[in-house]
Amino acid sequence: MYKSLKLSGGLLAGLTVGIASLSTTADAATWHKGTPKVLRGNWIYHRKQVSQWGYFHISSNKMLSDDQGMPGLTYKHLKYKSLGHEKYKIRSYSGRSKGTMVKWAWGTTIFVKRHGKIKVNGYTPWYHRGWQPGELI
Repeated sequence: MYKSLKLSGGLLAGLTVGIASLSTTADAATWHKGTPKVLRGNWIYHRKQVSQWGYFHISSNKMLSDDQGMPGLTYKHLKYKSLGHEKYKIRSYSGRSKGTMVKWAWGTTIFVKRHGKIKVNGYTPWYHRGWQPGELI
């Protein structure tokens, strides 16, 4: 009797653990609509030595970016997923103005947020919260 009680207890414990592991619904690879709240707002960088600047305006369903000497970009149909440690991958449909024509293409952008600043795709300077260039204060 003791053996059968021990066997059934072990079977019940194993079954409970198996069912619990199947019911876990957290999925880090889930794509969400829009942008993460921590990235929303105006982000700007500027280098005084070479008088260079750039900015990102990120809202819940649209992004705008501009760098000195480059045409501005508009991003729409945004989806994001978290890559962990305040790192986000954003998939978007972006358009770049070329004269009177706008060329649209799908692409991904990776944002990393550290200490109140963001870095875009790993090779840009750190952006901080600020105003857009040319905006009146």
